[in-house]
Amino acid sequence: MTNQEILQQSGLSEGESRVYLALLKLGSSPVNKIKEETKLHRTTIYDFIEKLLNKGLVSFVIKNGVRYYKATHPDKLLDLIKEKEENIRDIIPDLVRLSEIKKEEINVEVYKGKEGFKTILNLALNEKKELLGIGIDESMFEAVFPFEIKQYFRKEKLAGIKERMITFEGAKFVYKQPNIKYKYLPKEYFNPTPMFTFGDYTCVIIWEPLTVISIKNENVADSYRKQFELLWKIAKT
Repeated sequence: MTNQEILQQSGLSEGESRVYLALLKLGSSPVNKIKEETKLHRTTIYDFIEKLLNKGLVSFVIKNGVRYYKATHPDKLLDLIKEKEENIRDIIPDLVRLSEIKKEEINVEVYKGKEGFKTILNLALNEKKELLGIGIDESMFEAVFPFEIKQYFRKEKLAGIKERMITFEGAKFVYKQPNIKYKYLPKEYFNPTPMFTFGDYTCVIIWEPLTVISIKNENVADSYRKQFELLWKIAKT
C-alpha cells in the first residue's frame, strides 16, 4: 500500500494527500511549485491547501507578497487520528442508547364506509383500554351509526371499557351512558374531525366521504393521549 493510499485511509482526500506529500518533499513552496509536482489544477490546489490548513497539516509564510506553504510534521497526523478517536469515544454512550431505542413500525390502514367504522369498534373492544375522543359531535354518530353504536355500547359495558369524550359547548346530544364522561370546549376551538385513541391505536374519522384512518403505533398513541389530557384539563365539565 502506498503512502498516499494510507493517508487517504486516515481521512485525507486524494487531492489533500497529493498536496501534503508534495509539500513534505518540496519543503516551503509557492503554489506554482506544488502545481509542477502534483500536476493538479491551480484552483483545486488552493482548495486542498485550505482544507489542510484547517486540519493543521499545512502552515504558510508570506515572502515578498507570495505565500509559501509548508507541511507540518507528520506526527500531526497521529494527533488528528487520536482526536477523532476521542470524539468517537465521547459519543459512544449516546450511540449505544440510540441503538437500544425500541424501533416500532407504524401500521396505517384506511377503511371506507360503515364497515370500516365497525372494524374500528371491534379493535377498541379487543384492546379493552380506555377510549379517548376529541372533536366528538355525538349527534353525527347517532345519525350515521345509530344501530352500530347501540350494539357497541352493550359490548363495551360487558368489557368494562370507559370513555372520555371532548365535545363542544351547546352540544344538543350526548349519550347517557354511565361509563362515558364528557367535557366541553368553546365551539370556536372545536375541531369537527373526530379523533380517538385506545391502546396503541389512534383513529381519525372523515365524514365526507365516510373514511376511517387507523394508525397503530405506541409513540403516536402516547403523543395523542398527552394532547387529550391537556385539552381535558382546559375543557369544562
